[in-house]
Amino acid sequence: MPLTLVVLVVYLLVIPFNFMAPFENREVLVVYNGMLFAVMALLIGATPLRDDDLSPRYRRALRGAIRAVAILVVLVSIYALSATVYRTVQGGLTINRLTIIGWNIIKTGLLALLSIRQFRGGEAGWVAALHATFRVGGIAYIAWAGILLLAMPWVF
Repeated sequence: MPLTLVVLVVYLLVIPFNFMAPFENREVLVVYNGMLFAVMALLIGATPLRDDDLSPRYRRALRGAIRAVAILVVLVSIYALSATVYRTVQGGLTINRLTIIGWNIIKTGLLALLSIRQFRGGEAGWVAALHATFRVGGIAYIAWAGILLLAMPWVF
């Protein structure tokens, strides 16, 4: 988690100096989206199965790190989503862009929901709140995949 926090802070510090890079360069946008999914996987992997699996000190540190990562990733996710929407407006809608836009909307919403639940849930229910958020995410991604499968023949 500490390395992820450092990388995210560096990403956010570098963005203003290369602001248009993901808007103009597809490979940069692919890297951003790949990094965002890797961070989601990290959050899922770092979440303990039960609240009592960790010592109180480690539990507080992990909860704080998860909250910080989620907030930072929301910012990067909004930036990546805006670049994808910009590229779609400029170059037209493709199945890849539609897929990524949906994924980014779901990911951004999940991370925002995760952040809100972590601040509201308190110390006692933070692990359950994470699990509930990841369940919502699983359903949302499966639903989006179904929508894509149904929409592809009609739209493309």
